[in-house]
Amino acid sequence: MIRHQAQRACLRLNIFFSEFIGTEHRSKRSALLRLAIISSSLSKACALVLQTIAIPLVYRSLGQHHYELYLLMTGALATIAIAQLGSGPGLTQGIAKANARGKRDQEASLINAAFRLTSVTALIGGGVILAILHLIPPGAIFGSSFAGERSVIVGVADVCVFVMIAQIISGVVDSALAGYQEQMFSNFGVMISNILSIGLLYFVCKHNPTISRVILVLYGVPTLSRVVNLVVLYLRRPYLMQGALRSCLGLAFWAIQLGGLIEQHSGTYVLAHLSSTKETVLFAIVYKSLSLVGSVNIIITQPLWPAFTDAIAHRDFAWIQRSYAKIRRALTLFSCAVGFLMVTLGPWVFQHFVHLDTTGSRLLFCVLGVYFVANVWTHLYYVTMMGMQGIWRVAVVALSENVILLLLSLVLVPRLGAVGMALAYLSASLLLPAWLLPQLMKKTMREISSSSDLAGQSHQ
Repeated sequence: MIRHQAQRACLRLNIFFSEFIGTEHRSKRSALLRLAIISSSLSKACALVLQTIAIPLVYRSLGQHHYELYLLMTGALATIAIAQLGSGPGLTQGIAKANARGKRDQEASLINAAFRLTSVTALIGGGVILAILHLIPPGAIFGSSFAGERSVIVGVADVCVFVMIAQIISGVVDSALAGYQEQMFSNFGVMISNILSIGLLYFVCKHNPTISRVILVLYGVPTLSRVVNLVVLYLRRPYLMQGALRSCLGLAFWAIQLGGLIEQHSGTYVLAHLSSTKETVLFAIVYKSLSLVGSVNIIITQPLWPAFTDAIAHRDFAWIQRSYAKIRRALTLFSCAVGFLMVTLGPWVFQHFVHLDTTGSRLLFCVLGVYFVANVWTHLYYVTMMGMQGIWRVAVVALSENVILLLLSLVLVPRLGAVGMALAYLSASLLLPAWLLPQLMKKTMREISSSSDLAGQSHQ
């Protein structure tokens, strides 16, 4: 009875969206993209509010020493994401293509394969990380200042690694919904989870705050909305319950994911080993805050590349060119505005609102402001090519960029501290992707256009 009622509710939901977005495919794609961007905006706004509250609240509740450990632990636990082997983005592109061609069996095969692969590899990855944290001295992993924190680190790892595994496995549903251009469901789920997390975080920080409890609130709660979305997805598309194991560009996406992981967390780790606690915390908080502001970039680009994949499948190149030009102009204006504010007001904002000692750190904010502009510039190229036939090209450039980042950081951080780390980020972005990606994109567009022309001639 309950299942019957749920299926009827899903049927009404499908009818509502069909009437809302229309029947013509180009109109449908554009409407879904608008819905994804609007819902993503709301979701990222809630996430921004959560992190705006969480950063100073957790920092004050845990103290500087344990807050640095919290940053290092979340970075270590985030390495479990490598266990996805790129199945998430690969699933999104695979479902976008299969759905555009009406191949339901292929959709089912892809999503079931992604769940099986992600479950197995996430469990293996979690076990490896637990073994490393249990067997290797903390000082060798997190720096000498944490050599005596073994019991705390092991306790946090034992509890929270399972939260990360659950989050990674349940994250398959987000990738599946993105492939259907139905990110609005994921976005609304995240928005509700963030609102719930704000209340729970206040409670935890006021009543005996610990690193484990903070991670459970910030990383565990979002898993609940994904479970709900998974149930709804299967009720709306029961044919997805069937399928066989398939691989779909997983290795290339895994390489991209590895590059992103290095970019997000290498700064904190290198500074923790080669610089002071003050420099580490200063850079980590400023960089993370800048990343949160940069989530506006993701609001647009995340739903964009499956939309590009769909447009290519329908040979709608005019739509791609118009959409890309509009988004490029908007993101350029946005990144320049943020960069300017970072340079002019950055130290004052963090001094008064986060209560960080930013004395003498003007150069750090200037470098990170310029880096933000360069990062937004290259990010759109990365995402656009991911929606085309340039996955391996993106993977090679992303990994190369982050290898350069690591090498430069090892040279600059011992001499310049946090500023050296910021210079490493900026230099890595300018030395390779800023000039190479535009060339690769032009080449990819020519190849797709030529293959499409040949396919059209063969059908005539």
